[in-house]
Amino acid sequence: MQRLVDHGEQFQIEKRCLRKDGSIVWLHNSASLLADAAGQPAAAIVVCTDISERQHAEAALRESTDWLRLIIKNAVEYAIFSTDLDRRVTSWNSGAERLLGYSESEALGQLADMIFTPEDRAANAPEQEARAALDGDGANDERLHQRKDGSRFWASGATMAMQDGRGATVGFVKILRDQSAQRASQQALEQSRTELLSALQENENARAALLSADEAKDRFLAVLSHELRNPLASISSASMAVSTGRLSPEDQDRAARIVQRQAQIMKVLLDDLLDVSRLRLGKLALQTRILPLSTVVESALETAQALVDNGGHVLEVRLPERPVLLDADPVRLAQVLSNLLSNAARYTPAGGRIVLHAELRPPRVVIVVEDNGIGMEPATVESMFEMFSQSSHATDRGSHGLGIGLALARNIVHLHHGEIHGESDGPGRGSRFTVELPLAAMDEAMQGAAPRPEAGMPQVLIVDDNADVTWSVARLLTGCGVATADTGSQALQLLEQQRFDAVVLDLGLPDMSGFEVARAIRAHPLGAELLLIAATGWGQENDRRMAREAGFDAHLVKPLDVDELKKLIFRRRPQ
Repeated sequence: MQRLVDHGEQFQIEKRCLRKDGSIVWLHNSASLLADAAGQPAAAIVVCTDISERQHAEAALRESTDWLRLIIKNAVEYAIFSTDLDRRVTSWNSGAERLLGYSESEALGQLADMIFTPEDRAANAPEQEARAALDGDGANDERLHQRKDGSRFWASGATMAMQDGRGATVGFVKILRDQSAQRASQQALEQSRTELLSALQENENARAALLSADEAKDRFLAVLSHELRNPLASISSASMAVSTGRLSPEDQDRAARIVQRQAQIMKVLLDDLLDVSRLRLGKLALQTRILPLSTVVESALETAQALVDNGGHVLEVRLPERPVLLDADPVRLAQVLSNLLSNAARYTPAGGRIVLHAELRPPRVVIVVEDNGIGMEPATVESMFEMFSQSSHATDRGSHGLGIGLALARNIVHLHHGEIHGESDGPGRGSRFTVELPLAAMDEAMQGAAPRPEAGMPQVLIVDDNADVTWSVARLLTGCGVATADTGSQALQLLEQQRFDAVVLDLGLPDMSGFEVARAIRAHPLGAELLLIAATGWGQENDRRMAREAGFDAHLVKPLDVDELKKLIFRRRPQ
């Protein structure tokens, strides 16, 4: 009041006052002078306003602000910081220090863009985030962020515009949390789910493959039964007719041809089954040599010609004018081409056209077998190379086969480092199968020239306890002098008495095994010059190995192919 009297200045003050009841009240006092007519101070006016509620509210606000500051400072699991409108850091909590690696003093005043990866900065991600925070209720994101040391981590963040008491935007506040562990767990969960689904799919595929294999097995057994019964029935009927003794010579010849033809069919079926076994065991070996393609084609034509003729087809063969030399197994490669030719004959209506042509495309030769037959859906062509697979028309056309020919052909071609594939433009539009094989080097071809046969008649000893076998083979070996023996000891006696060029030896003799006889022959002073040929019903690779170890030069499977036997004898005449 003295100030008011001395200086006449109005003043205001806020202070605590004590009520009559002893309680405290906050008052806002405003004091001013009242002057008289002469302008001299005459009185004072004091206005007191109770401001207790406002003081309490301000105290509560200060307390909550302090608490908020403490909470932000100690929220170490969250990076919480604020920036101005230029995105420069204005506050930086301990969680931001821990998570991002920058101390508060290092971060203050710096662009908050520093926590973004270079790729996101180049893509203007900080500007886009700030713009989204200004335009809406905030910007949420999940992305890789970068620490002070350059390491990266996955974090989820929220950026919000910060406003003052008047509602004006003064900056941004960002809250960031490390989600690396959660993301890794989520990715691991997704990976486990993917692997589980993959395992379930593999299991389903395996189950489907097992069912398919089971169906293929049943189908194969049914076809095998059918294909074996047909030739057996023909052989049985022909032999019964012969046994009556009432057949004319012409009918006897026809019966013999029936037995030979049907026996050959059964031999092909059994050979195919053995080849499948060798394939499954990985023991289908090749006996390669340098030979002309024309030799292979001729052998294939010999096998398939009967089917072609029976169907009344026109067969055209076109080979290059110059010799085409291959380093190949002649038997196996002829098996491939004869299979393609036989299929063409079976699946082409009577009077059709079949073409086998070859073209040189160094360093390979391309062999094509095509027909104008029933064809197939293009989508089913590749499945024809699967084991036991047959055309849907196989049963209707009464074809012989177990559905393994093309599968064997593909494996044989692959063993020759070649390729085979089929094509068809659709049902009724024929089929085309192409075989590509590498050519043989010329110097190898010269070294592989076949030896010239010697003049004179080779002497052959046939040893077998089956008289039917020795009788028939002896009469078919034209151009050879033939002697026979039905035991091993008898064979050894004959070898002491007579000079032979070749011995065809059954392995299952009554007195000693063919292996023992072979070893005894090789131990003889003249035994090294002999051509020893094993003749047996066993044709597995192990049987062939045992024959080689016993000293045999060749291993033939019964029934004997006499033409092949002749080739061996004339090719290997000792000097």
